[in-house]
Amino acid sequence: MLASSQRQLFTGVVADEPANDLHLQPADPAAPEPADLPPTETARDEPDEASYNENGYVEIDPAGFVESYHPPAIDQDFRGKHIVTVEQFGREDLKILFEAAATLKKRIRSGDRGVVEIATGQVLALLFFEASTRTDMSFQAAMLRLGGKVIGASNGIQFSSVYKGEDLPDTVRAAGCYADVISLRHPQVGASYMAAHYLDLLAEKIGRRPVVISAGDGVGEHPTQALLDLFTILESKGTVDGLAITMVGDLKHGRTVHSLAKLLATHGALQTKVNFVSPPSLTMPDSIVRRLQEADITVSETSDLEEVLGRSDVIYWTRVQEERFADQGDYEEVKAGFIMTPAVMGRARRDAILMHPLPRKHEMGGPADHELLDADPRSVYFQQMENGMLVRMALLAKLLRGVHV
Repeated sequence: MLASSQRQLFTGVVADEPANDLHLQPADPAAPEPADLPPTETARDEPDEASYNENGYVEIDPAGFVESYHPPAIDQDFRGKHIVTVEQFGREDLKILFEAAATLKKRIRSGDRGVVEIATGQVLALLFFEASTRTDMSFQAAMLRLGGKVIGASNGIQFSSVYKGEDLPDTVRAAGCYADVISLRHPQVGASYMAAHYLDLLAEKIGRRPVVISAGDGVGEHPTQALLDLFTILESKGTVDGLAITMVGDLKHGRTVHSLAKLLATHGALQTKVNFVSPPSLTMPDSIVRRLQEADITVSETSDLEEVLGRSDVIYWTRVQEERFADQGDYEEVKAGFIMTPAVMGRARRDAILMHPLPRKHEMGGPADHELLDADPRSVYFQQMENGMLVRMALLAKLLRGVHV
């Protein structure tokens, strides 16, 4: 039995909750004996069935959470919401976010010191299960420029318990105990949905709500990449309405183009045409094509860039990945049609813009081609990089503080 002083120490520790010391509670004569209590779901002698990895950790497939977890729409209020899909954003939400990003850009360039007070006392945790340079650094820069702090495994994911096989739900909840927001990149579709689900459960335990931002979900979505891409288009062209937007490369597996296409549909682009250019084996998934068509966006699909190049306002270039081809000969046959060079760009419209999520390899030619393309004023892929930081700054400010910036 606890001593009196010990009982006093724990009395009322949780606000508005009475002390629960069984030795101090009067017995209820009407209460059933323990043997008469109804069975509960948790009172089991045997553990439930589960699959385990070679290190003894439970394995959970995150794919099912895409259907079972339903993230709330932003609905003009970003505070405390997970960001796992572009489908959460309406046109007005995007307007709010992009106005904040544009304002932050001006404030940074004017040397406004108030920017570093926006996220003071807030902590961002980075959980990257895939290699990343740009997205990783962009999130770090965004949080630091807002005055917040960034944490991550000091010895890297490779040497952490995650690498040994710890399941994602436990890893995410551990990070949520230390941070206010988590940036998660993972090779499996649905990982960010799973993280959001378990962070909601964690919130019930710790009395505050850590949120997750997807930084890429397998071949699924990369919502913040799509946000920065749309912001770049709007900044360069003033609108997406009435534009012809051409996406080129591996459209089957490319999460950047998946997310941008969905976001165009969610944005409600008017009289916009989207052209998909890819090898026949790497076409855009039918579900995304239908999503655009349902939003009254005209879609065309071809394997011949020349059919649409001269009519494109936006050219979004990605790599045709050699590793996706079972036959090397098939790859060699198609790759020449999917390499951006200064000569190809010379056949594009004078007011077109060239975008690329980077990093780039041979899909934009060699070093000499890179230099010429970089010097072309129509190339905006480095503006995309800066805009990524600005959009993530705006998103963090809205999620954590809900502030007008």
